[in-house]
Amino acid sequence: MQAVPSFMRGSFAKAVVFTLAICGVYIYIAYVVTAISGGVKNATTAVKGINPEAGKALFWGKGKCWTCHSVGKHGSAIRGPNQGNIGFRAIARAKERKAQTGKPYTPADYLVESHFNPGAYVVKGYKNEMPTVWKHPIDLKPEEILAIDTYFQSLGGTVDVAALKNSRFYVALKRAAGKQKNTVSAWKPYFPGDPKKGKAIFFDTHGKVVCIKCHTVYKQGGHVGPELTHVAATRDARFITESILEPSKVIASGFESYLVVTKRMQFIAGMKRKETHDYVEIMDKQGKLHHIAKSDIRRMAAQKTSTMPGNFRDVLSVKEFQDILAYVLTLS
Repeated sequence: MQAVPSFMRGSFAKAVVFTLAICGVYIYIAYVVTAISGGVKNATTAVKGINPEAGKALFWGKGKCWTCHSVGKHGSAIRGPNQGNIGFRAIARAKERKAQTGKPYTPADYLVESHFNPGAYVVKGYKNEMPTVWKHPIDLKPEEILAIDTYFQSLGGTVDVAALKNSRFYVALKRAAGKQKNTVSAWKPYFPGDPKKGKAIFFDTHGKVVCIKCHTVYKQGGHVGPELTHVAATRDARFITESILEPSKVIASGFESYLVVTKRMQFIAGMKRKETHDYVEIMDKQGKLHHIAKSDIRRMAAQKTSTMPGNFRDVLSVKEFQDILAYVLTLS
């Protein structure tokens, strides 16, 4: 075999180095673009320990906190309070809890209690609908909850792991979580459904229920009702069943129905999407957005009934309902 001249070997080596460098640049650019678009949201889920980095990964990952909460300008969830600057607000909330209960409260107490017993204090303007995250189906461990609380502390406050560990609510949380021998919900559907058939019913735009017209699943569907992409990760089978059969029993925050009566006696019902000093926007059941000037409104009032039809038990057969439920329970 004929030897390759030395000058050619040098040129070849330079070409290889140049090619690798170009590839590296493209890989880096791809990573940055993906990160900006949110595609590496769960890239930090491997972070361990009780620290803000691990807590952030849990907030945007396993804990599914982001399905109800935003952090500053990050996220678009509306069912729960925006957690931006929560580390600072916890100081004021602790004072409120002290005044309400007559017991000493630290900011760390407030943060841990909000996860241990979320219904103990409900922020004004919101409902008592936060799931107990250390129970099924979320099943966060006490240490994971503390990690999330350090993340909250870092949002406008000072991280103090010792204060969190010394909280009486953390002691109660560990005790309660330790007594949970079985994290699987005891309540189960009447009989197993077929998720594939349920999905077909859910997405059928000419079927009996047309779920996809109002609900979004993986960026498909309407926005009249809450997004269901990860609903089974935060709600158990009993809650989901009741939400389908009795939709007015618990109406998700931000999806309450309003009735607007105009001065021309027009009746417009739907969800309030936006309200300013001058106008209000109402989205009706068909997904149509109505822009109504405040000066044209005779009366506007919140309704106690959901925009979701309450007759599914009459419209669907038992088998069809079980199939839809089986499909929804796969959305985690």
